[in-house]
Amino acid sequence: MFKPYFLIVAFSFLAMISQANAAEDKPVKLGVVNVALLLEQAPQAELATEKLKKEFSKEQQELKNLAKKLESEQAEYEKNKTVMSNAQRATKERELTMMTREIQRRRNDVQELINLRRNEELAKIQNLVNEAIKTIGEKQGFDLILYEGIAYTNSRIDVTKDVLQYLRTESQKKRSDFNK
Repeated sequence: MFKPYFLIVAFSFLAMISQANAAEDKPVKLGVVNVALLLEQAPQAELATEKLKKEFSKEQQELKNLAKKLESEQAEYEKNKTVMSNAQRATKERELTMMTREIQRRRNDVQELINLRRNEELAKIQNLVNEAIKTIGEKQGFDLILYEGIAYTNSRIDVTKDVLQYLRTESQKKRSDFNK
């Protein structure tokens, strides 16, 4: 529902720019950006992924340890269940069920936290990408840069590589500032 309105606004804006530039005999300079590619390949995205892995490594390791413990308990139960009384089997089965539920609950909690943090990091990267697009647009004199709802674009108006290079340069600057 949003995309048709976006396209209408974009083309209206393009028409206004075309008229203004036609009066100045200046061609309209358009650009497009593949934001999905930027979010995938930007060094800031890689750093965010590493940061999240490091941040949640302890919880992930705890979950692995609990899963191993459950597996061990289940193997022991399977090995000994023929010599257990009905009451012992029922008790052990309840324990295993509770343990399984606890692991699943903890796994869900950790996944929810990871998703929240990933969204926070993604929002930071999206803001950075938007700033990079704006900077490239201003530096290279673009009249309009689109990044939403594009089915096809000619490579000569695709500025994704320029924005990605800008993001890489900014990332290197921050790393060198950090290492000082």
